[in-house]
Order: sequence, then C-alpha cells, then structure tokens
Amino acid sequence: MITDNWRVQPMKRTSKKSGLLAASLLLSLSALAACGGNDGNNGSSAAGSPSASGSAASGTAQKLSVAYWGAEYATAQRVEQTYKEIFDEYKSRTGTEVEFTFIPDNNYRTWMVTQQAAGSMPEVVLTRMAWVWEDYAKEQVYDLTPYLEKESPYNPGQPWKDTFLPSFYKDSINPANGILNSVPAYTAMIRILYNKELFAQAGIDKAPTTWPEFIEACEKLQAAGITPMAMSGQSNSHMSWPLTSIFGQLDEQLRKQMDVDGDNLVIKNELARATDLGLIDYAKYPFRDGLELFKQFSQYWNKDFNGIDEKTAQQLWLTGKAAMVMLNSADLTLVEDMEGRSFEYGGMPIPIITKAQFPEAMEKSVVLGGAANESWAVSTTAKGAKLDASIDLIQYLTSPEIEGKLASDLSLLPTINNADLPEKLKGFVLQNEDIRRANYTGPATIKEFSDFLVKSLQLYLGGSVDIDKLTSEWNAEWTKGMASAKTTNDWTEANNYGIKK
Repeated sequence: MITDNWRVQPMKRTSKKSGLLAASLLLSLSALAACGGNDGNNGSSAAGSPSASGSAASGTAQKLSVAYWGAEYATAQRVEQTYKEIFDEYKSRTGTEVEFTFIPDNNYRTWMVTQQAAGSMPEVVLTRMAWVWEDYAKEQVYDLTPYLEKESPYNPGQPWKDTFLPSFYKDSINPANGILNSVPAYTAMIRILYNKELFAQAGIDKAPTTWPEFIEACEKLQAAGITPMAMSGQSNSHMSWPLTSIFGQLDEQLRKQMDVDGDNLVIKNELARATDLGLIDYAKYPFRDGLELFKQFSQYWNKDFNGIDEKTAQQLWLTGKAAMVMLNSADLTLVEDMEGRSFEYGGMPIPIITKAQFPEAMEKSVVLGGAANESWAVSTTAKGAKLDASIDLIQYLTSPEIEGKLASDLSLLPTINNADLPEKLKGFVLQNEDIRRANYTGPATIKEFSDFLVKSLQLYLGGSVDIDKLTSEWNAEWTKGMASAKTTNDWTEANNYGIKK
C-alpha cells in the first residue's frame, strides 16, 4: 500500500459529485506566516491618499459594482453563485447592494484599461499586483495604506494589515513607493497529484521526495507501459511551475547577491538592479543547469505535450492515461465535478533537488503558487460615501468568514491568518518547503518574457533549439523587459532602483 500524508478516495461512478477527503497534515496555514520575513510596517501614506479616520463604513447603504475576471479554475457558474451568496449576505448586513461584473479571463486586462479610459471602472476590482501598480501610477486606484493601519470591523482585535499572513502582505507592497494599492484576495498552491493504482502497478510503494527518487519512479512507470506525467507545452503554468521550483531550489547564493533590503525576498526592482549588474544570466548556473534538468524531466511526459492544452493534460490523468499531473489547488473544484474518476490519489510537492546533484542546492522544495497575485483594489471612481463603502466591502471580503467560504466553495486558499481551512485543502499547505523568493518566470515580473518562455520552451523541449540558443534568446527578452520596467517606474542606479533599505 502506498503511504503518504494525503489520501483521497475515488469518486463513485454513479455520483456527479463526491467530496475530496484529505487526511489532516501537521502543518496549517500558519506555516506560511513563518516564511514571510516582514512585520507589516512597510506601508506609508502617499500624497493624495484618502483619509482613514475610524471605520471605513459610511453607515449608509450604497450601491457598488465589483469587477471579477473569469473562471480560470472553477466553473463560471460556481464562481457567480458563490459571490451571489456572499453579496446577498453582505446586503442583509449593511444594506449595500453589490452588482457583480464577470469578465472572461483572457479579456479582463483589456476590459479594465478600456473602462479606466472611459472613467467607468467599477468601484471595487479584482486585480493583480503588476496591474495595480501600473494603475496607481495612472491615478486609477487608491492607496489603501491608511485603512490598513485601522481595525477591520470583520476581523477585529488588531490592525487590518496584521490579519494578513506576512508573506502576502510583503508581496502586496508597491516596490516603487512602499505603499499598498490593493490587499491580497486569495492564493493557490500547486501539487503533483498521482494515481496510486498506477504507482502500485509499477512497483512504487511510496511517493518520491527527492529528484533522483522522482526520476526513478518515472522510469518504473515508463517501463510498465504507463505515461508518467501528463503535461501541456502550451500551458504557461505547466512550463513555469516546475522551472520556478527548480530555479528556486538552486538560486540561494544568487539571491543573497540580489536581496538589497535583506528581507530574503527579491522583488521586481531588485531584479532590475541585478540585471544591470549582470547577475541574471540564463546561460549560467542556476538557470542553464535548471533548464537541462527540466528537459531531462520532459522525456517522461505524454509524447504530444506540445499539441495539447492544460485541460486536455488534466483529462489524461483523470481518465487514468497518465500517472501524474500538476494541479492548482483551485482546480480541485473541477476535479470534484468530474465524473468517471475511479482511482485513489495522493499529492506531493515538487521533489527536492539534492546536493549530490548540485552542491549549492538548498535541499528543500520550493512551493509553487502561494503568492499574493490576485488582490482587491478600490478604483478612484469611488468617491465620498462610496469610497467608504468600498473599503468596508473589501474588509468583508478578506474576513475569516468569507475567506473560509471561498476555500470551501471554490478551493481558494486564504491569505489571512485566522480563516478555517477545509480538509480537502490541507494537502496543499506548506510541508517542508520554502516559498518562491524570486520570480524569474511569472507574468507579474515581465509578462512578455513569460509569454516568450512558453513558445521558446516548446522549441527547446521538442529538439528544434539547443540550450545555447535558448538561453541567448532568454537573456535578450529578459533584458528588454527589464529595460521597459525601469523606464515605466523610473528606476535607475542613481535612485537605487526605488529600493528602500
């Protein structure tokens, strides 16, 4: 029998839905707090910020609009139903009516920019860190720092800022000015899910923990005629998730050179400085070595990985045609709704790269996900009582009650320190892992580079491009993207790239 910390029973074939049961892990979300390295006191009010005297609630009912992008993970119907319930309950408590605007994911940013240009942006918007920092520079969103110093009426007993896990609060700080233009909405974690029946058929009696054990397991599966890993070469997630962990496990010495403010996190302006100093070179360790390790891993994927999308790769695993798949915790809602899965499965982090492989490896897995990418912001279209009501609404949305509901209904992990976590998500919290401390691959750093990464990796993994050409092109794209970021944010060596020591 395969042993691990996380066991999920098969769905009954006759049932449309079946709850995912997970054994309790010893760690809880409080483990994330230990990784933050920030005491939450970095925010400072900028000129022109709204005042925050006392509670943000205006005391009078308002009508607000909320913008939210499409169902990247859960079905649109489930997302809309969940938020309808949330906003109906909010209206019953406050009298404020909320209009929910739901935009398809791939059109959302374009829609936002169009609404901003027309002066018709909804008062409360779900956004991303890179976007909201741009929007603040265009005076489209407020500085929330003054409000975060006050207590939230929905999570009392401490300043609102202290209710967030420190790592998420740190992620939310605008590197250009040290303020917060949005608050973390939710997060998600990535795990490798594996089919226990297929593992047993290949003679694998426990989940691998190290990279050599992982490759050995892949060899056994392949020898048994089983596709080890379902992957999509078209998916930014499938291409960037493993690389994020691989680079993060190998870059400890590099990060020490890049981390100017000493908080053990390397954010975008520190990456810009490192680029100018020549520290980020994809043709050298740890990047070149990590890419070669990634290509070795790709020989255990489905042969058509470059020709299928992420959902098709998930179907290969769900139908028992592949032993493993990488899954975002928020995708569990799709698994819950999937008919036909008849096997028991387990979950594991990206395996640990050992010092025997690379002497500078830190021998700890780097968690995938867990960043405060999605966040709530207040548009400058909100004035007076509507501004107060908008602040009150996002305080409600970041309360233990609502973050717990989002975890239960949509499998979204909380970003606050006192929300209840359902059993099905406990396999997704930190185990013996580190968080991502430098983002070399994600769109939040350089979107154009992230898009290029997917296309170039298809050629590299498919054998059309060698490692020298790949790393040369990556260096060129990265440098171009960082040059644009420096211009946009006015980061220079003279102003220390906006880094506050």
